[in-house]
Amino acid sequence: MSADTSDLDNLARDFLKIPAMMVPRMRPVVAKSALNTKKIMQKDARRSRHFKQLAPTIGYDLKEHSFGGDGVIEAEIGPTPGGSGSLAGIAYYGTSKPGGGTVRNPEDAMLEEAPNFYEFAFKATEGLL
Repeated sequence: MSADTSDLDNLARDFLKIPAMMVPRMRPVVAKSALNTKKIMQKDARRSRHFKQLAPTIGYDLKEHSFGGDGVIEAEIGPTPGGSGSLAGIAYYGTSKPGGGTVRNPEDAMLEEAPNFYEFAFKATEGLL
């Protein structure tokens, strides 16, 4: 007994194409989310009486990687090391001595932006399945 599996074979081929189609759709979503997160972190730093100079050092870099047909887009967001950016650890987490730890944790900025990211990621990937 034999069965015609050509429709399933075509569906499997279509599924294998999805990762490559997602990268160009998700790149602008990740970039916009990184920009928004950067702005939130800068605003938090500017609010600090002692760490305002940290705000202009906050930036982001987008990186893309691929492996075996799967694509990864990531954003690295935070202060540039050196100069005022070297104060980030003290600004965010403080020291063993009093002072510091007065700028909101960067993870909070990411969590604040997360609903926007999810909404736009959903819209960007609609119709892929």
